[in-house]
Amino acid sequence: MKIGFIGLGRMGFPMAQNLLKAGYRVTAHNRSQGAVERLVALGATAADTPAAAMAAADILVTCVMSPAEIEQIYLGPHGVLAGARSGQTCVDTSTTHPAVSLKIAAALAAINVAFLDAPISGGPRGAETGTLAVMVGGDATVLEQLRPVLQVFGRNIFHMGAVGAGNAAKLCNQILTGAAHVLVAEAMVMGTRMGLDPQRLFEVLQLSSGQCRALDRSVPEAILPRDFTAAFTVDGIIKDLDCALQMAGENGVRLLLPALARQVYQEAASLGHGGEHLAAVIRAMETIAGIEVGGKQTSSAKQKLA
Repeated sequence: MKIGFIGLGRMGFPMAQNLLKAGYRVTAHNRSQGAVERLVALGATAADTPAAAMAAADILVTCVMSPAEIEQIYLGPHGVLAGARSGQTCVDTSTTHPAVSLKIAAALAAINVAFLDAPISGGPRGAETGTLAVMVGGDATVLEQLRPVLQVFGRNIFHMGAVGAGNAAKLCNQILTGAAHVLVAEAMVMGTRMGLDPQRLFEVLQLSSGQCRALDRSVPEAILPRDFTAAFTVDGIIKDLDCALQMAGENGVRLLLPALARQVYQEAASLGHGGEHLAAVIRAMETIAGIEVGGKQTSSAKQKLA
């Protein structure tokens, strides 16, 4: 089976690589040619445009960043639609607004091309190990036909409903992820400012009712070692929260905490941390408090509870 793959970023590259390892013939396109060249060295074929990637494929998988980029790839000049033919299937693993998925699905359906929105969760680590969670919106029969492909990079595949339902589910996840990382950062800054040892505080919180995945991963992997190398970025969560807030507004739902969290992430991005791990949201808080969690603390923080 021939697979087209568009979007070879932190998530897309290991997903495409795993498809190659599984024996699929992969034709890849990416804005940055360096990633394409690396995949070609592993056995893939390069495509100059999204249309060319689609024309060479039975199934097309896309994994890109913004709603505007997704629309351009599918519906723009030399886009997927231009290279499509009846009987093909497209799977978009990006996180976007459900309305974008519906718009693309309608355009493809007009030429008898099936579409699934199938956003993923699990980060680059999950993409590399093939253990991503995949939230699928679209026809159940199409999903079952594509399940062997999705299982190459997804361990847990959930059919959520019609087109758009996959992204609706993913945005609900991002509401939790975005708010949780802000709360974890605030708790760690508060505790450190009060003179608590950050490592000890983390150990207590991890065994208490405040325990969550954001705490378990961001504190030992990013905040304490001061390593904000991006797995998922501040800019990325801002985009996802924007999509969630738009979806909420269009459906009469009030989202207070995600709206506040988005402001805090924007503050971090404005200070130059947009391309860093979303745990870098803590850095603006640290500046205000005059401490560094996991780094050199101010004397006032050390003496607070003395």
